[in-house]
Amino acid sequence: MNLPLFIAQRTARSTASTQRTMVRIATVAVAVSIAVMVVTMAVVAGFRREIRAAISDMSADILVTDLTTLYGAEARPIHQSESLQSILDSVGHIERIEPYAMRGCVVRSKSDAKGIVIKGESSFSHRTTISNAIIEGSLPRIETQRYKELLLPESVAEELGVKCGERVEIISLNEGVISRPELFKVCGIYRVMGDLPTEIALTDIRNVQRINGWDNDTYSGFEIFTTEGTDNYTLSETINLYLFESYEGSENLSSVSAEQLYSNIFAWLETHDINAAVIIVIMFIVSLFNMITALLILLFERTRMVGILKSLGMNNRSIRQIFLYQAARIVGIGLLIGNGVAAALILVQKYCGVIKLDASAYFVAEVPVSIGVAQILIINTIFATVLLALLFAVTAIVAKIKPAEAVKYE
Repeated sequence: MNLPLFIAQRTARSTASTQRTMVRIATVAVAVSIAVMVVTMAVVAGFRREIRAAISDMSADILVTDLTTLYGAEARPIHQSESLQSILDSVGHIERIEPYAMRGCVVRSKSDAKGIVIKGESSFSHRTTISNAIIEGSLPRIETQRYKELLLPESVAEELGVKCGERVEIISLNEGVISRPELFKVCGIYRVMGDLPTEIALTDIRNVQRINGWDNDTYSGFEIFTTEGTDNYTLSETINLYLFESYEGSENLSSVSAEQLYSNIFAWLETHDINAAVIIVIMFIVSLFNMITALLILLFERTRMVGILKSLGMNNRSIRQIFLYQAARIVGIGLLIGNGVAAALILVQKYCGVIKLDASAYFVAEVPVSIGVAQILIINTIFATVLLALLFAVTAIVAKIKPAEAVKYE
């Protein structure tokens, strides 16, 4: 028989009112702490996942383009070649590669004109974030027949005073000569999220190639979408190394990751990690102080029992185990309640989206949550292990209790 466990179970059933109160307070503290920790981690992980997915969907994980136009919209052609294809095939971790073409133009309506960047793509089937961001109309059609359709950002459409279905003129400058205006139909209007570029209109890639005077195998660059979990910065640097050593074309190609292009957004995500760490530390400290207080009260009110057990020959280690079992019971019940509450809150937010956000500022329309069972188990294991280890150190006070004085204690 495990005597310390047996005594702990019996004493837990017959505690005084003061002990019961402290045990309940400690249990609630553990439950609240673990619930806040799990929910915080779920929210932080959700933000990281959703924002990374949004950036990847809007701008790809890695861009390969001419170095001189990496951060601009100037039309510098890149020709598709076997040399570039072999380099991209050799690096691995690439899910797909999509070509794109860009052009800085002036879009003119009946009432106003504005400078924008037109970005042409060969397919919009993978642009889930953009599809969800459309507030009016639809994505440009990309079929066998070429359609002159334009998806405008909301801010540009408002400034030009145009609505979905209306027509606008596109004017560009080629080698110092103003091109003949081309009519485009506004097929849709989308809302730009966060700090992403607000003046990019989307269309069929063939429209931009025609404006630029390019052949069908000439592009502004290539968007690379990587497999999940890939270190995009490292992969981008690897591609740059291969381009420097092996690329045989005349273009000055370079690659850049989304983390480099949108460093301010990823820095903002890092602040969320810091905030989460602070919250977790605070919750752990609150839980620890409440547990220590409860354990000390249990010890002081069981001083006479400790003296009797010592006089009967029980060693300090076994007596400490009695109180540690009681502490483990409190922690276990607290974890069970806290995880249940956290799971309920996460599921309600995930499927009902109760807490809303301003998508233009936070990239998402509602607070995202994302956490797996493995992560919850890791949080619980670390929390319980560290807490019980510190509480075991507190039970060292048992060694200072003298049997002769303790049995007189009332």
